[in-house]
Amino acid sequence: MAKKYVYKFGGGKADGTGEMKNLLGGKGANLAEMCNLAIPVPPGFTLTTEVCTAYYDSGRKYPSELEGQVKQALAFVEKLMGRKFGDPKRPLLVSVRSGARQSMPGMMETVLNVGLTDSTLQGMIDETGDPRFVYDSYRRLIMMYSDVVMEKAAGIEPAEGQGIRGQLEHLMEARKHARGVTLDTDLTAEDLKILSEQFKAKVKELLGKPFPDNAMEQLWGGIGAVFSSWMGKRAVEYRRIEKLPAHWGTAVNVQAMVSETWAMTVQLALRLHGIRTDW
Repeated sequence: MAKKYVYKFGGGKADGTGEMKNLLGGKGANLAEMCNLAIPVPPGFTLTTEVCTAYYDSGRKYPSELEGQVKQALAFVEKLMGRKFGDPKRPLLVSVRSGARQSMPGMMETVLNVGLTDSTLQGMIDETGDPRFVYDSYRRLIMMYSDVVMEKAAGIEPAEGQGIRGQLEHLMEARKHARGVTLDTDLTAEDLKILSEQFKAKVKELLGKPFPDNAMEQLWGGIGAVFSSWMGKRAVEYRRIEKLPAHWGTAVNVQAMVSETWAMTVQLALRLHGIRTDW
């Protein structure tokens, strides 16, 4: 029987429990427990800490069973959300977050809005009726993904002030200056659309490859970046100071991005149960 590396949660049930922090990490165990308490958390799935251990033990390669288990878990989330990952009409967007058994605030990586591509942008605009919100989400994804996945996780160490995030921020400042505005919120949907294209061009220029326009490639890039951040300089130093063992590894939590209304509903339910969380 194949080893279980992916634990689903959502729809009022979960594969795991709150007692499984060593395997699911703190965040994954808490999400599972909230589901078991019938709190309406956005559905998702957790890649266990054993994946992280196997990843490093095998020279940064995943267990052969992992891809199929991730696809099955993603289908589970799609069914609950009534959306499809990468679909041009009703796209599902997800977050990819770390989750070690003990909190390591600010040490690990996160990628949001995963699944936004040239083909899914219009579907999101049609659904929300808010092109500015969609293009702002897209430019944030490009900035975060290029920094976390394409630069840091790839082991690229640019000179001080020359990192991709800083370069993209310079483009944004230049756009605001050209428009005669001072706040990010003053930029229009058209401004952000133009910036998104400028961002992608700069990413290709500086990092030598294009920002991925494929939802699954973005997802695996985000997963890999979280596992890579476990052995990043900040995380290693934090573990040394806190005397945390490296063999613990981190879990990875993939969770549906949801509306503000859903998020407020969940937060209310958490308060009623006396639960605090940072997700």
